[in-house]
Amino acid sequence: MADGRLHAVFARAADARAALQRLGQDGVAPENVEVRSSVPLEHDVVPVGATIKSRIPWTSLAGATVGGTAFFLMVKLTSEAYPLPTGGQPIVGLPPAGVITFEGVAIGAVLTTVATVLFECGLPGWLKKPGPLDHHIALDHILVSVKCDEGASTAWTAHAVETARG
Repeated sequence: MADGRLHAVFARAADARAALQRLGQDGVAPENVEVRSSVPLEHDVVPVGATIKSRIPWTSLAGATVGGTAFFLMVKLTSEAYPLPTGGQPIVGLPPAGVITFEGVAIGAVLTTVATVLFECGLPGWLKKPGPLDHHIALDHILVSVKCDEGASTAWTAHAVETARG
């Protein structure tokens, strides 16, 4: 079952960078190129014309807001629901309530950031099948996968360790 992709494995980042430059010169759209690696790559090992976008700033702010509000309301509603004979004073004073609210902000931001990172990376990939050359990623190689026609130029794979159609 071919998905119309050509996969190429590169041992060095410089070879992958050259292949991506060649793809850019050939006019391949960045959304048709996928780069995978088990190690962090330099900022310039991306398809030509690609812009890196992330939802993390917005989701972490939303998580912090929700977490802080939830923890503050938990303190407030608990004090009202379970009155103690404290002479009208709340169960939790203002300074500890601030600390508890801050913890809610931190937990909300951390949890939504982790969830967003996992989502943007495509994890968990239970329904995804591995590509034909994905086993090379464990060897610290860089995999470049391009969606292309059967007759497309393969000159960009000149320095590849291995290539395969997927």
